[in-house]
Amino acid sequence: MGAVQVLQLLGFITGNIAWIASIFGVLVYQPRKKKALLKREQASLISCGVNALTTLSTPSKKGEIQGYTVLVANVVMSPSWIQTFAGGVRALFGGRINTFAKLLEWARREAKQRLLEELEASHYDEVINVRFETTTLTKSTGSKDKTTGFEILVYGTAVKY
Repeated sequence: MGAVQVLQLLGFITGNIAWIASIFGVLVYQPRKKKALLKREQASLISCGVNALTTLSTPSKKGEIQGYTVLVANVVMSPSWIQTFAGGVRALFGGRINTFAKLLEWARREAKQRLLEELEASHYDEVINVRFETTTLTKSTGSKDKTTGFEILVYGTAVKY
């Protein structure tokens, strides 16, 4: 086997490994991570309560505040090749791109959960004035920008009574 055939074979294997990994990520890895997130959300609901995070700018309890601080959490996610391909096909026809919408919803839930876990670790009682920020990460090649991922940042003021 010549050098050209070896390089072609390596290219074929490498390309297929990437697609197989992408399919594995969509069918196995992501569902496992989503189930783990659901368990973490249920555990936080028990320990922190329903109203631990609020967008209100005033504390929910009346009384003296013992302390406060800013809490921040974030998550960076990227669609797999399969999700990017499916989203690109859907974008040709217009309308809602469910593949990306589901990924963004998962990322927001993950960021919110991480903020709750920060709240638990800091021993504060609640987080008020919660805000979400979304940033798109892009890769520029020539005159074309390609979305490669996004960051969800969530922050608020933790209050201790």
